[in-house]
Amino acid sequence: MRLTVCLGSDCHNKGARLLFEELRRLITERGLSDRVVLSGTYCLGTCRGAVCVSLDATVFSLRPEDTRRFFEEEILPRLSQSNLT
Repeated sequence: MRLTVCLGSDCHNKGARLLFEELRRLITERGLSDRVVLSGTYCLGTCRGAVCVSLDATVFSLRPEDTRRFFEEEILPRLSQSNLT
């Protein structure tokens, strides 16, 4: 699974660094570093008012306080699904 956080100036001003660090912590804490590739990029080109995050090919718009919910509701279920196939 590929997870990319926009670290461009607009997203940076909206807390991208905090969001990135929290995702890294959650991935590491759950021992998922071998299944989730976390990276940053300058711009995803889809500014929507919050930090842009791409999960595989789907782009989400998140605030730092949304990070845990996003991880639990989007990332973990997709990983569980991939175990079933």
